[in-house]
Amino acid sequence: MSSILANATSYGVFKGDQQLTVSSSAVALTVPTGAVGAMITNGAEAIRVRWTGAGGGDPTASVGHYLNPYSVMDLYTRDLTEVKMIRVASDSDVQISFFGLDN
Repeated sequence: MSSILANATSYGVFKGDQQLTVSSSAVALTVPTGAVGAMITNGAEAIRVRWTGAGGGDPTASVGHYLNPYSVMDLYTRDLTEVKMIRVASDSDVQISFFGLDN
């Protein structure tokens, strides 16, 4: 199997897309049924990403994983609805693709 095909297969079955404007209030993902992974491509401005479950709070402009403009983040978690994002300084348009294990 080619390395490109092997890498694509590791994501699983495509479940859907979401475009999201990340602004000054923390926003959650709208997760399709069966999705257990996501690829997030950030837009032109920096954002913060944080898991809110198990005692974690919402991200702030200074708390959470920092995602540079035009960066990509892969997410794998039991509950993608626990992931929230917020802008650091200016709004950023984010593209999310969701993946799961079955059709």
